[in-house]
Amino acid sequence: MTDEQLPGALTPTRSAALSRPDFPVARVARRLGLDPAGAEVALRNDEAMRAAIARAVEEFLAADDERRSGRASTSALAQDPDFPTGVGMALVGAAVLWEARELVPRVALRVATDHYEDGADELAASYVALVLECVEPGEDRDDDALAWAAQSLLVAVLQRSGEPARAAEIAADLAAHAIPLDLWRDEDPTLPDDSLAWHGGAFVGGIPPRRDERSLSYEDVHDYMGRLLADMRREREAEEDGA
Repeated sequence: MTDEQLPGALTPTRSAALSRPDFPVARVARRLGLDPAGAEVALRNDEAMRAAIARAVEEFLAADDERRSGRASTSALAQDPDFPTGVGMALVGAAVLWEARELVPRVALRVATDHYEDGADELAASYVALVLECVEPGEDRDDDALAWAAQSLLVAVLQRSGEPARAAEIAADLAAHAIPLDLWRDEDPTLPDDSLAWHGGAFVGGIPPRRDERSLSYEDVHDYMGRLLADMRREREAEEDGA
């Protein structure tokens, strides 16, 4: 089955994205644990890629848990110079590109938290938006917890970035649904027993809401991730030149 035959296929297709001369094939293969010699073929096998992304996400989360608890990780991903934030961003981008949206929220929330703690409020808000894009309202309690945690983080972002009215509006919504304001600080957010299901709130800043009310907007996310990768590449080159 081709990309064009897949339900909800992306436009432009994954094939078009993979054919871009600047697509980081070697880096993607390394981070997903793929054999570099066969990476070009593996990247065009959707089923294999989604399985590889799922494995990498679990490895990333375990390594990040170790980092947050002050333990050294032996994970290959943890040895990457861009771990954790850059690696997390790359995994989110891969999950979006191969439509493994169920893998996005846990990683995107951690990336958003890292950006917030680094003072990058705009990036934090954008990754909050990605979390919310990928959670269907009220379908799963664990997903609900991730969505509410993202909203609680958004309150902190807006308070610091000078939008107190919007922050107060979201905080009031959290209170009405019995959601703790500091839920985003939990490594694996869990909702209190008396809290209410995620209802699919509005997004603030960053990537716009999905256009078809069902799947991610490929154009928005791919362009956004492309800009982030280009910025990271320029920063790395500048650091190398300075060294």
